[in-house]
Amino acid sequence: MTPEERIQRHEETIERLRADIEWLHQTGFWTEAATNEELIREIEGVASLYLSIIKELSRPPG
Repeated sequence: MTPEERIQRHEETIERLRADIEWLHQTGFWTEAATNEELIREIEGVASLYLSIIKELSRPPG
């Protein structure tokens, strides 16, 4: 997979994560393992990690 393909794949993952966050805001969904707020916070953290990967992959070599 090329860096560009990987960036596209990660951008799509971030879009899905943000859609999940929006859904959590709208539904008030919760689990026994975590509150709605905890789920949102964790998903936002994962999205941030993907953004950092994209930034690294987008840097010119050298």
